[in-house]
Amino acid sequence: MEQGAKASQARLVRRAGEVWSHLKSRARVGKPEPASEADARKPAALVYGVEERPPTQVIWLSALQQVAISSIYMIYPLILAHQAGLGTHQIINLLQLGCIALGIAALLQALPRGPVGSRLLAPSSFTGIYFASSLVAVKAGGMPLVWGMTIFAGIMEIAFSLVWKRLRALVPPETAGLVVFFIGSIIALAACRMLADGPAGGATSAEWIITGIIVALMVTINVWSRSGVAIYCVVIGMVAGYLASLWSGLITRAHLQPLLELPLMSVPNVSGISWAFEWSMVLPFAITALAAAMSATAVLTAVQRLTDADWVRPEMSSIGRGVLGDGIATAFSGLLGAYGLTLSNANAGVMAATGVASRRIAFAIAAILAVIALQPRLLGILTLMPKPVMAAAMLFTSAFIMISGIQIITTRVLDSRRTLVIGMGISTFFGVTVYPSAFSGAPHWAQPIVTTPLVLATLVALALNLVFRIGIKKRVTMTIDAQSPALRDVTAFIERCAGVWGARRDVTNRVEFAVQQSLEAIIAYCDAKGPIKIELSFDEFVIGADITYDGKSMEFPAEAPGKEELFESEQGYPRLAGFLIRQHTDRRLQIKGGVRLLFDH
Repeated sequence: MEQGAKASQARLVRRAGEVWSHLKSRARVGKPEPASEADARKPAALVYGVEERPPTQVIWLSALQQVAISSIYMIYPLILAHQAGLGTHQIINLLQLGCIALGIAALLQALPRGPVGSRLLAPSSFTGIYFASSLVAVKAGGMPLVWGMTIFAGIMEIAFSLVWKRLRALVPPETAGLVVFFIGSIIALAACRMLADGPAGGATSAEWIITGIIVALMVTINVWSRSGVAIYCVVIGMVAGYLASLWSGLITRAHLQPLLELPLMSVPNVSGISWAFEWSMVLPFAITALAAAMSATAVLTAVQRLTDADWVRPEMSSIGRGVLGDGIATAFSGLLGAYGLTLSNANAGVMAATGVASRRIAFAIAAILAVIALQPRLLGILTLMPKPVMAAAMLFTSAFIMISGIQIITTRVLDSRRTLVIGMGISTFFGVTVYPSAFSGAPHWAQPIVTTPLVLATLVALALNLVFRIGIKKRVTMTIDAQSPALRDVTAFIERCAGVWGARRDVTNRVEFAVQQSLEAIIAYCDAKGPIKIELSFDEFVIGADITYDGKSMEFPAEAPGKEELFESEQGYPRLAGFLIRQHTDRRLQIKGGVRLLFDH
């Protein structure tokens, strides 16, 4: 017992120096206070935070860059419109209405208050999530069925948003991170297919060269530029790509001639819109809506992490409002006769690459989209975007998206269950991507599910997550002997539990430190006799650690002991131990026969 107390005291002595360094680093003497909470929390890599007001030219050029990225994904409604047999004027009208829907979506997310919107810069784009289901719908009932089922999907997403916070346990952060990774992979794979596939067997050597030049230019500006031009790396690369395409002959006068026949300005027409509904399409579009809600959650999680230096967990209130706004925007897009949309991972990738995340840019985005909606010729130019320009922008932004997903996944402690969820999800995603005909024999109603890698892989991950929750104990205990404590076993015990529960690494580290420190102090200064019981509990939001023993009570002072008290008083070391525990816990409660330590998750 005496040797254990001396060892504990020696560890406390070593930590005393760390405490003083910690207190010194927190001192604010002579240092100005941050201008606001938003400024204090802005990561160093971010140039303009969420609530900051960038210079006017930055706002408009950043908005133009975001719109340029969103325009790439107009390829989805374009393909669908051609599949439906629409004429050129009908296609341009559809894109005009789509621009209005995208502008409304950007505004909804950036609203400063109210029940709708994440209050972040989170532009939307047309998405591949809706493509497979919409393709089946257009073959079954034309564009009216696509528009009607898109409205249905939006309503379903609105319904999901109302209970999204309660579904947190069913949609853990590592699954949201997995969806971010999937979407980044989809963008990268789509870019590769765009170059590798084609009527002539693939991209020409000129197209490959131009693609490489554009990517190299974007990377060079983003990585090595020492001026503010780095935040415009994507739009500069795209403009350079257009010029290179004109010079190389990828865009010719023959391509531009039909655009000159379009009017300079026209108001989009809604008179020809009608809607249809088909019960056989309910399940595919409901699952698509769930995937869209998860995608929106993943995007907002990535943006929160990008814009908050103190980020530790997804802020579910903001995400719930964001998913609600996403559902409203999708339903509105179907009502206008456009195409399914959701929060754009590619645009989030632009934010990560440029460091510009002010939500004021959303209002400029909406204004630019409103102008584009009245400019058929400008929309026609966007539809002529050369293959190398699209592919280069998609490849560049996909890198940031995939890494963001991996970072979200690795914030959790991954045990064998969660490793299997992530691993099987990835295997399913790439399996269906590489072998799209693997489920060709599935029933007709299941085709939109099993042939869409994102939807099927997401369902596999969710299903495994539900199955693996069976048998997980929310309350576990272990006992150690005060006479010969095996503290390494305690650390291993906490690690195992954290892995099963999917606890965040930072929270796990705090639990390990606080429990270890408590045990050392109890053994050294509280005259503990007999066994010491440790009981850990978890409820998705809080990890609790109850430590019960036969001995004196502990105290947790708000102030560290002074140097004289620490080295001359018998109470110095116990007070130091209590102070250290207090610094690593969120709340502490005295319970019968011990103490309860609480850690917010």
